[in-house]
Amino acid sequence: MPPAEAPPRPARTAAAPRRTVVIRGQVAPPPRVSGTGYTGAPARRRPPRRTSERIAGTRPDRAALWAVMMGVFLIMVAVLTAHGA
Repeated sequence: MPPAEAPPRPARTAAAPRRTVVIRGQVAPPPRVSGTGYTGAPARRRPPRRTSERIAGTRPDRAALWAVMMGVFLIMVAVLTAHGA
């Protein structure tokens, strides 16, 4: 059975020119927060860090714990996989 032929396409006419969009900036003024004279949302600030947090910085005791646990794990793997060597 021969394949069906596609219907003929209409002849192309000259394409319409592309529409150009010009960006001119903000047209409407930003909304005002009532009573403050401030525009936009208020900035949320984090609470200041405590002195102990500033001095300690990261938690070195936790990093040391992970290192010790990984060492114990590696020793266990070495013992369990040693075949009498």
